[in-house]
Amino acid sequence: MFKKAICMAVLATASAQTVAAEPVEEKHFSLGIASFATIISVEIPYYGTERDDFSGFGLFGTGAVNDNLGFRLSYAKQSLDDNSDLKLDVVEGSLLAGTGLATTGFKAYGSFGFYSETLKANGASEELDFSGAMFGGGVGYNWNPVSLEFWINFRSTSDYEDLSGGADVTAASGGLGLSARF
Repeated sequence: MFKKAICMAVLATASAQTVAAEPVEEKHFSLGIASFATIISVEIPYYGTERDDFSGFGLFGTGAVNDNLGFRLSYAKQSLDDNSDLKLDVVEGSLLAGTGLATTGFKAYGSFGFYSETLKANGASEELDFSGAMFGGGVGYNWNPVSLEFWINFRSTSDYEDLSGGADVTAASGGLGLSARF
């Protein structure tokens, strides 16, 4: 009986090592679409808070150097939720550091990067440009052919504050995206 138990333990250990030694398939690139939003909140003294919510469609591409390091480039076209004549074009670039970026399964990451956006009204020739650094993070799940994820980025606000006369501004963007992995 004792020999049988030892044989079973040796076989279980050997098979576990064989399974663990199998190479994990990595997919280093993904291209996708996203529901994309930007929120800009301005705290105006003696008046209160004014908040602009933009939403729209986005495209994004992600490259994973390995399972822990990657990069992302996003482009979104949005309009103000209260006034569709006000348009916002956004470009974001991020360096991603986390886990599960290239393999199948759960992924989570922190990000640091830049944003550049252009605000314009339909029929107006003047445009306003904003840019700066951003940091954030995201979570998601990679299946073999597709990935689903949610991310949020908090933006530096000096360009917004210059326009608002030095008011206290908070800005964030985020997306819910579905991408094809290859």
